[in-house]
Amino acid sequence: MKTAVLCRIFLPGACAAAALLLHAPVAKAQSAGGYKAEYSLSFVSDERIAIGRAAKRWRELVMEKTEGRVNIRMYPNASLVKGEQTREATAVRQGVADMAVASASNWSSQFRALSIFSLPFFVPDMNGTAALIRGDVGKVIRENMDKAGIVPLAWGSSGYRQLSNALRPVQAPADLKGMRIRVIGLPQFMDFFKALGAEPVQMNLTGLPDALQKKAIDGQDNPLSVYTGFKFNEMGQKFLTIWDYPADPIFIAVNKNVWNNWSRADQQQVREAAEQAISETAPIPTAQAAGQAVDSMVGELSKAGVQVTRLTNEQKAAFKNASAGVVQAWSDRIGQDLIDMANADIKRGPNLPPTSDPAAAPASAVPASPNPNPPADANAAPQ
Repeated sequence: MKTAVLCRIFLPGACAAAALLLHAPVAKAQSAGGYKAEYSLSFVSDERIAIGRAAKRWRELVMEKTEGRVNIRMYPNASLVKGEQTREATAVRQGVADMAVASASNWSSQFRALSIFSLPFFVPDMNGTAALIRGDVGKVIRENMDKAGIVPLAWGSSGYRQLSNALRPVQAPADLKGMRIRVIGLPQFMDFFKALGAEPVQMNLTGLPDALQKKAIDGQDNPLSVYTGFKFNEMGQKFLTIWDYPADPIFIAVNKNVWNNWSRADQQQVREAAEQAISETAPIPTAQAAGQAVDSMVGELSKAGVQVTRLTNEQKAAFKNASAGVVQAWSDRIGQDLIDMANADIKRGPNLPPTSDPAAAPASAVPASPNPNPPADANAAPQ
C-alpha cells in the first residue's frame, strides 16, 4: 500500500527504488529526549569530485559549529545503498541514510521537477541553473522534498555534463553511432543517447573507472570536475566533447525527522555549515565565470594530450535536432506546467531574492528555504 501511494506522488522510477529499500535495515532511532550518537551521510563518490569535497567540508563545519552535538559519519561511494546511486533519495526519505550530498540527476527519478535539469540542452547556462533553484521551480522542488520528509539546505554545482570517449572526436550525432557510452541508470539518459545512435550502458559511478580501464565501454558523460578528478584521460578517454547538454546541480539534504530532533540553534548552525561548505567547494558560478573555468580546464587537458572538441552553435543544433523527440517526450512526462514555469524562471534570470536570509548565506552559495517551527529546546525530541 505504501509503495502504491508513492507511485502517485513521484516519477515511476521512485516505485522501484521504494520497493528495493522497503525491507532495508531501519536506521537507528532517535534517542528519547536527545540526539543520535552518530548520523550517516551518504554521497556517491569520494573527495576526488565536488560532491565528496563538499561532504567532507560540511562534516568538519557541522562538528565545529555544533561543538560535536551533531556527529556525522561519512559513507562514500553510495555504500549505504550498495552503490546504487539512484536509490539515495529513497534511502534518505526512509531514514536508511540520515543525510546526503547529492546531485539533481541522481534524485530526478524521485522528484519530477529535478528532471528539468537533465533535459538535454534545456538550461542555457549557469545563470539559468541559479534562476531555476531560486525561482518557482526551486520552490516546487523544496515543497516536494518536504512532503517526502526531506529538508534541502543548500545548492551548488559540479558543472554541465560533458562527453568523453576513447575512439574518435564527436562533432556530430553520426560520430556516436554504435559507441558504448556509460550513463546513469535512468531512462531519460538512456533515451537521449539512443536517439543519437549510441549504445548506452547503465552503470554506477563506482564501477566506471574499472569499466574504462578494461575497455568494456567506449565513453562516458560527467561534469569536467569528475573527468579531471578521476583522471579519465589516463584511462584512455582521449577525446573530449564540450557540449553542455544537461546541467547537474548538487545539494545538501537532511531527513526531516532527524532535522526536527535538533534545536533551532543547531539547525541554524547546520544550515550555515551547508551553505559555507558549498560556497567553498562547489558554488554556482555566473555564466561568465563558468566559461572561464572551462577554458582553464580545457587548456590543461589539451596540454596533457586530450583532443578537445568544443561544439559551435551550429554543431550543437544538430544534436538538439536529433534529440528533440526525447526532449518533447520527457517534457510531457515532467508536465508542461513545470516546463513553462522553468522557462519563466530562466527568462527572469538568477537575480531573485535568496530564499533564506541573505545575510546568513555566502553570496556564492544558493541557500534553500528554512524548515518551519523547529523545536526550541536543545534536548527536545520529535512528537
